[in-house]
Amino acid sequence: MRFGKIFFFLSLFLCISFAVICWVVPFGDIYSIDNEVYCSPTEKGHNFSELVTTKYNEDTQEVDFLLFNAVKIHSVGAEAGKQVYLGGNTLGFAYHGDGVLVIAKNEASSKNDIIAGDIIQSVNGKKITSISDLVLAVNENPDQFIKINVVRNGENLEMKVKPAYDAVSGKYKLGLWTKENMSGIGTLTFIDPDTGRFGALGHPILEQNTRTMLGVSEGELHDCAILGVKKAVRGVPGELRGVFVRSKADLGTVDKNTESGIFGDFNMDSDILNDKKLIEVGGRLTAHPGKAQIYSSIDGKNIKAYDIEIIKTNYQSAQSPKNMVFKVTDKRLIDTTGGVVQGMSGSPIVQDGKLIGAVTHVFVNDATKGFAIYIDNMINN
Repeated sequence: MRFGKIFFFLSLFLCISFAVICWVVPFGDIYSIDNEVYCSPTEKGHNFSELVTTKYNEDTQEVDFLLFNAVKIHSVGAEAGKQVYLGGNTLGFAYHGDGVLVIAKNEASSKNDIIAGDIIQSVNGKKITSISDLVLAVNENPDQFIKINVVRNGENLEMKVKPAYDAVSGKYKLGLWTKENMSGIGTLTFIDPDTGRFGALGHPILEQNTRTMLGVSEGELHDCAILGVKKAVRGVPGELRGVFVRSKADLGTVDKNTESGIFGDFNMDSDILNDKKLIEVGGRLTAHPGKAQIYSSIDGKNIKAYDIEIIKTNYQSAQSPKNMVFKVTDKRLIDTTGGVVQGMSGSPIVQDGKLIGAVTHVFVNDATKGFAIYIDNMINN
C-alpha cells in the first residue's frame, strides 16, 4: 500500500514537472532548428529560456542544447568562426520568372478555372517561360481544348481550357492578364567571400496585386540611385524612392527568390567590395534581447549604423522571416524616415560585433518597430 502511494506521488511529481518544463521550454522550437547554425567556438551557455543552454562541441562540430545545462536534448550542425562581407547597400533586383504569373482575368470572356495568383508552367506539355510562349502555345491548336499546368499555393494543378477567339487581334486568347518579370528595391545583407554568393531582402519579392511569389529563371543585380525618402507615418508605410537601370548585370546575377530573401552570384570584381569589411556570423545562437545596430544606406551612397533595441528573439521555423522583433532607437533614422521603410528590407543587423540577421518587415501602426530574420536562415542559400 505504501509502495502504491509512493509510486502515485512520484508519477504525479514527474507529470507536473514535465508539464512545467514543456510550458517554460519551447521544445517545438528546439526541434524546428534543423539547419546549420553559426557560433564562436568559445561561446557556450547562451540562454534562450530559463532552463535551456547551448554548448559548442568542438569534437563533433555541433551545438548541443542542454536541459539544466546537463542533459542533452538536441544537437544541430554548426560552423564556427565563419565570416562574410557586411552589406547595407541599397540595390535593384530584376528577374525573369519561372513561368507566367496570372495577375487578373476577364470574367466576361474567360470561362476557365484559372485564377489570379496562378503560375502557368506549361501548355500541352510545352514549358512556358514568357508571355510570347503562352500566346504561341494557345494558338497552336485553334478552337480546341488545351491542357494547362499551373502552380497554385505550391500545388500543381492541370486544367482543360478552350481558348476564345478574339476578332480584333485575330488570335485565340484565355482572357487573362499575365506577368513574366519581377523587380524591386532592397538592401544587400551579405556577400560570402568563399563562394561569391550574396543574400538580400530577407523576404521574397511578391507580385503587388496577388501577393504571389514567382520563382526565378534568370535575373540581374543592379546599382540603385535613391531619389528621396517618403517618411513613414502611423498607418502608412514609408519608402525609399529609387531607380535602377536594367541594362546589364553589372553587380551580379539573381537565381533565387525565396521566403528567406533574394540570392545569387555577386560580381567579386565590383568596386563595392573595396570598402567592405569582413564580419563574423552569429545568428540565432548569439542573438538576444538588447542593443544592436542596423546598417543601411538611406541616401543610396553612405552606409551608416543606426541603433536599435532587440525586443524579442524566437526559436521558430527556419522559413520564417519574423524571427526577431526590434525597435529603432536612433533619433537620426527616426527623424529622416520615421523608422523602418520599404527599401530597408535586408539591412544587416549586428550585435556584439557579429552579424545576426536582417530587417524584413515593419509594423504598419508603428514604423519604429519591425521584424527581422536570423542570418542562419539566409546564409545557406
